[in-house]
Amino acid sequence: MGGRWELGAAAGGSLLLCAALLAAGCALGLRLGRGRGAADRWALVWLCYDALVHFVLEGPFVYLSLVGSVANSDGLIASLWKEYGKADARWLYFDPTIVSVEILTVALDGSLALFLIYAIVKEKHYRDKVAWGE
Repeated sequence: MGGRWELGAAAGGSLLLCAALLAAGCALGLRLGRGRGAADRWALVWLCYDALVHFVLEGPFVYLSLVGSVANSDGLIASLWKEYGKADARWLYFDPTIVSVEILTVALDGSLALFLIYAIVKEKHYRDKVAWGE
């Protein structure tokens, strides 16, 4: 024990980006939730953050994987996925299973989050059935 724990620049940048997405999701969700109950406001916060993560973090991963590889890419998002790839190299190079799951996650989960945001903001009658499967 007694070893020093250090946070690398890539890890720090990815944490900062995730914190910025959380702050943006909170701000957007609370703004959209004005005049609504606490449950709706916090659902909007979560759904806004969820949509941002799917489209801002996972979407570029899919793009980088389809046009090349994360390992050969530069930029903040690529550095985030390179950090993730230190634990599992399948995230660095095109792995059909990982990319397929991420395509589904971005397309379906991200779209569902936007759909639910719309349903809550517009007070659609089906919002609870879609969100909770009732």
